Amino acid sequence: MIKNYLVLLIMVLLLNTAKAQDALFTQFHYTPTSFNPSLTGCGKNNLRLSAVSKVQWFNLYKPYKYLSGGLDYSMYDANQRNILNMGLNVNHSNKGSLSNSNISAIVGRSFGTNTEDCSNWFLSLALQAGINFESVNPDQFIFSDQIDQTGITGNTSQVDLFKTFNNKNYFDFASGFVFAKGDFMIGCAVHHLNEPNVSFSGTPEDGKLLRKTTAHLSYRMETDIVTFKPTIITQFQGKSSVITAGALIDYYEFPIEFGLWYRNAVGITSNSAFCVGFSWKWGEASTVTSKTKEYSSKLGFGYDADIARPGLNTSHGSMEFGIQKDIITNSENVCPTSNSGICNYRFPWEFF
Repeated sequence: MIKNYLVLLIMVLLLNTAKAQDALFTQFHYTPTSFNPSLTGCGKNNLRLSAVSKVQWFNLYKPYKYLSGGLDYSMYDANQRNILNMGLNVNHSNKGSLSNSNISAIVGRSFGTNTEDCSNWFLSLALQAGINFESVNPDQFIFSDQIDQTGITGNTSQVDLFKTFNNKNYFDFASGFVFAKGDFMIGCAVHHLNEPNVSFSGTPEDGKLLRKTTAHLSYRMETDIVTFKPTIITQFQGKSSVITAGALIDYYEFPIEFGLWYRNAVGITSNSAFCVGFSWKWGEASTVTSKTKEYSSKLGFGYDADIARPGLNTSHGSMEFGIQKDIITNSENVCPTSNSGICNYRFPWEFF
């Protein structure tokens, strides 16, 4: 009986407030435009397709599931000055009886790319606007009129709780910037700028989706064998804060890339973990942003080994799968990078 009433308690908490936290993707480089909208149009080619999925705590009866996919496109004039960056994101999550889908569009502009007067820096700015579709499945809940002294009766509930408030739609906005100079890149993004009301029946004050601020710093160090790409990421959303530190290790002679990360999350959604990742690359070809050959496709797998398990006695960890494809839509649009000896700046994709 106690377990049954716990279900009711969880239901009440969900009804009063839906201040959900965003997904924590370890393989953030497989969802660049969701991670920071200003990474839109900053791929190695004109068009980039990317997606990542995550199953969190996959040993649970109904684990959390996340999916993020998108495409972004960059346009340049004859002098390699950026005209416009455009992107489209689709995100979906299932958290037990709650599901959320988001479709958003991104527009931005990059500066520093110019073959006539090439700068030694790269700056990208972007704005993002989207709409969210959230729903709850009341069939997964047990209400008070479905319980008697013997337990769950199996009868249909007569409680008119989610018949009116089982769907929620709202607009969501974000913005960000990325700045690269030499072997360093720094960026910042703010999601949920408008702090939308996501509660199914509560007041806006009770159901605000708090702003999430992301700041990241990356460095690129090359050797004769590998390229090290260490990155530090900090994220703040309400009372929760996350610090992720680690590095990607990219091999020259082999089409593989390893990732090692440590995530320390503080707050109600505490989820500290050691994370490992592996990417396989293929499709070597010339790219828009480099006169040398680069791999145009990659497929990745990541595993999070949980250290802190919020409310769980046991956890088998979390798994991620990512894929990315870079496509040349204008072969004449060749913009040199620092590797060519012409321009002294790096594109953001070189850090991921």
